[in-house]
Amino acid sequence: MYIIRLLLFLGIFISANADILVTTPNGLIRGRQEYSQRGISFYAFQEVPFAKPPVGDLRFKAPQPADNWEGVLDTVKNRKVCVSQGVVDDPALEETEDCLYLNVYTPRYPSSNESLPVIFFIYGGGFVVGYATFDEIGPHYMMEHDVIVVTANYRVGLMGFLSTEDESIPGNFGLKDQHLAFKWVQENIKAFGGNPARVTIMGHSAGSASVAYQLMSKKNQGLFWGGVMLSGSSLSPWSYQRNARKYAYMMAKSLNSSIDENTPSREVRDLFLRVSANDLKHASWKLPAFEDQLISGFMFAPVIEPEGEDALITEPMYSALDNGHMLQVPIMIGISSEERIWDAANATSFKALLETYDNNVTKFVNDDMHLTDQTLREEVGNAIRKVYVDGLIQDNFGRAVKFFSDTSFARGIMQHALLQSEYSEVYFYEFSYYGPDFAGWRPTIAGADKINHADIDPYLWVKNNVSNLDTFTKDDVLASERLRILVTNFAKRLNPCSDYTDILGVEYWPTVKPKNFQYMNINNTLEVQRDLKQDVHPKMVEIYEKYAITPLDTF
Repeated sequence: MYIIRLLLFLGIFISANADILVTTPNGLIRGRQEYSQRGISFYAFQEVPFAKPPVGDLRFKAPQPADNWEGVLDTVKNRKVCVSQGVVDDPALEETEDCLYLNVYTPRYPSSNESLPVIFFIYGGGFVVGYATFDEIGPHYMMEHDVIVVTANYRVGLMGFLSTEDESIPGNFGLKDQHLAFKWVQENIKAFGGNPARVTIMGHSAGSASVAYQLMSKKNQGLFWGGVMLSGSSLSPWSYQRNARKYAYMMAKSLNSSIDENTPSREVRDLFLRVSANDLKHASWKLPAFEDQLISGFMFAPVIEPEGEDALITEPMYSALDNGHMLQVPIMIGISSEERIWDAANATSFKALLETYDNNVTKFVNDDMHLTDQTLREEVGNAIRKVYVDGLIQDNFGRAVKFFSDTSFARGIMQHALLQSEYSEVYFYEFSYYGPDFAGWRPTIAGADKINHADIDPYLWVKNNVSNLDTFTKDDVLASERLRILVTNFAKRLNPCSDYTDILGVEYWPTVKPKNFQYMNINNTLEVQRDLKQDVHPKMVEIYEKYAITPLDTF
């Protein structure tokens, strides 16, 4: 009897899924019905092609729209992820260059009669790892808020961001993948019940920096109406690679010893086109590692491109923001309260790191100041250290953690908010809620907060299909609900406090003004505060204005 009931259930389930069809311009696709562990029903369309496979001659080029297909395409699971700099250890996933697929999740049965707002979420991973699978970015929580969620793979690592800084390999292919996916949404989302006029692009970390880069490109005009940026900006020092050509040639030389700096870049490109993706990946592993890529820039990251038909980013980021050369749409942007608290998890190694800074104060000086004179760098390094401590940085772990959190994340993100506030509405937040069940253990450091870089993610997204909020504390569940309300309110009306103010506990979130930095502190309660990091940020701005060589790129 049990077997008969099971077979009947499976038959009903399969039959129901067989009827979940959507017609796109490329062809017919079949999705599936999914449930969260709280019983929330939604519809999933996974691994929908939005671009031709970027293989062969399309490697290291801007993506091309997907070809049409015949019949019904099953889009009911994720298998393909892009080649990355890391190791993909999930046997259910295939790491491949043929990876440009997206996912659409909707809380209502797909119908063009609906008109739901859309959140297009871009994953992080330092531009070198990451993918958009259902198990990695589960939409379950968001499905409670009447929004459609779209996630998309984009090329990462060398496949996404290798560049010779000229027309041979101009770079930014991962950003161009995102751009094409935005266009796909405009052309297709109506069929899923989405409103193409209310698309909000959102990302965390490198995904957040991606949002900032996309705001800089006029090619995105009309493709979205707002942006949500969680812990990343195009002004973040890790988000830009100013030595891309050098690393491309170093990699080429490791594959062919006859390559030198005089080799034409087209020959370097041709070499890379002949080599398998796996061999390219292993060659990249042989490149010398930076001491701290969160400060000096990830080896494979966005670049400023030469002008061209497919060019997306052609102007230094700081200058672009300062001059209003961005899509002037509202944004919600912010930081975790201590982005790099994890650095201090091992006191011995952290102490050793700080000693290297005290022994060589030029390490306090970021590359984005463009200073080469050693004496001047020492002067500036001493000035920066004094912003945080009166003596040695190694003697104050709390201030040291704040220095690293600020220099890698907070400083550039706050400056982005201030610059853009001249041209559009900017809602700034600091996420400072600590829930051990969500975030896990964090070191306790006197003078430092606990909320690390990625600690905001589990309040928004489900990992490995574990979505039962009822197993967490009431405070954790409330923190998650409030955060999701803020984000989805913004996606619906471009105002984070436009609805459900009884749950939020606040009715108003003031925008940032150039001379009045107000922000929302997201903790056990929501509270509007002002003058975030007032003890350090204005002083660092003064140091940059006094010493840095313009034009600035990151900050």
